[in-house]
Amino acid sequence: MRKPHPSRYLLAACIGAGTLAGCANFSEVQSEQRDMFMVTATGVSYTMSIPALTAAAKEKAHDFCGKQQMNADLRQLVRGWRPMQVDLYFRCQPKGLSLQALLD
Repeated sequence: MRKPHPSRYLLAACIGAGTLAGCANFSEVQSEQRDMFMVTATGVSYTMSIPALTAAAKEKAHDFCGKQQMNADLRQLVRGWRPMQVDLYFRCQPKGLSLQALLD
């Protein structure tokens, strides 16, 4: 009887870990309007919850704005269940600028 190659065990372990941790696919950040952007996070398996997808989309928005030395100003969140998906709309604002500072 032939033994399976050790790399098969490694591949199975990686697939199993990914399934347990939950996986998400992300769209590229898209420009919706003049200064509004959108990112979509879609759950690959049902082991990832909507709150986890929401957190992942927020992190992607913060990373996108952070690369421009700006802060993400989260605007609107749209959630869907088939497929499990989160659309996050956001703007990039200069650091130190907030809505309250504009109102004062």
